Amino acid sequence: MNLKEQLLKEHSRNNTDYITRFIRNSPAKFKQIIEIIYNAEPPLPQRAAWLLAIVNALHPELLTPYLAKFINTIKEFEVDAVRRNMMVVLASQTIPEDLQAKLIDTCFELIDLPQEKVVVKVHAMQAIANIAKIHPELTGELNLVIEEQLPHSSAAFKARARMIMKELNKL
Repeated sequence: MNLKEQLLKEHSRNNTDYITRFIRNSPAKFKQIIEIIYNAEPPLPQRAAWLLAIVNALHPELLTPYLAKFINTIKEFEVDAVRRNMMVVLASQTIPEDLQAKLIDTCFELIDLPQEKVVVKVHAMQAIANIAKIHPELTGELNLVIEEQLPHSSAAFKARARMIMKELNKL
C-alpha cells in the first residue's frame, strides 16, 4: 500500500482504521507514517498524525522509539492536529527518565501559550501529572500553573484541571 495515496483518498475514521490494520505492529510500516508527518506537504502530516493516537492505543511499543523526537519537535508543528496527537501519545506513554525533564519543560511552555488549543494543554497537564506520580515535587508547580490558567480557560480545561488537581492532592 502506498500510504500517502491512501491518506489522501479520504479523511475518515474508516480509512484511518484501514491504514492502522495495514500497519499492524510493523515498525517499518509505522516508520513511513513518521516520515510523512515530518516530511510531507499538508494535508498529509495531519492525516498521518491521527494514526499516532490510534496506533498508540493498539501497539504503543511502535511509538517508543519516537518519543524523544516528538518531545524535541512538538512545538515546531504549526498544524494543531499534529501537536494534539503527539500530546495524546506523550500523555499516555511511560516516558523514560532521561526524557522527563525535557517533556516537563515543553508541556509547561505549551500550557502557557495563550494561542495553544485546549486539547493540547489538557494532554500537556496530564503528561506532567503522570510524571508527578514518580516525582511528587512537581505537584506544587503544576497546581500553580493550573490555578493561573483557570480564570480564562474553557469548560473542558477546567474539568480536566479539577481531575488532575484531585489526583495530585492524593500524592
